[in-house]
Amino acid sequence: MKKSLALLLLLVAVPAFAHPGHDSNPLHDGLLHPLTGLDHLLMLLGTGVLAALTRRSLALPLATLAAMFAGAVLGHLFGDVLGMESMIIGSLLVAAAALLVPGRQLLLALAMPIFALFHGWAHGVEATPSAFWLFSAGFVTVSGLLLAAGFAVGCLLRRHSGLQKAFGGGLLAGAALVVAG
Repeated sequence: MKKSLALLLLLVAVPAFAHPGHDSNPLHDGLLHPLTGLDHLLMLLGTGVLAALTRRSLALPLATLAAMFAGAVLGHLFGDVLGMESMIIGSLLVAAAALLVPGRQLLLALAMPIFALFHGWAHGVEATPSAFWLFSAGFVTVSGLLLAAGFAVGCLLRRHSGLQKAFGGGLLAGAALVVAG
């Protein structure tokens, strides 16, 4: 019981460390960020899954990756924007809704690059200015890999509507953890 509680607390604590300063080893931090920031991890995997389910090939993941990088540059240049964290949480809710309401899947999937802009913006704001480009190289690389992994999972889920809904439920649960953090 104690081990389960400790694991649960660790999982809830992860989002709180999702956006630290990235100056000690910017490339390393950039490579790890999409894997340790639960909000980013779930958004990237969810977008990849949606791309596969809506038969958008890799156009949707590439648009999402481009929007995320553009957002990072904007955040780096202009600083914080009002509502950024709400848009990040919204991306998880939209991805989950797309999986849970298949009739709206395509429309909701096409909104993901817009939400990715705000994920990237958060990266740009929080990266140390002198470390921005190295950090960005890392997070863009791993983000692309996570989008591809999500796409592969989505290809497997195409024939299993029950598992699609379970994945959507997992995204909702992840969103709840991010909000709790």
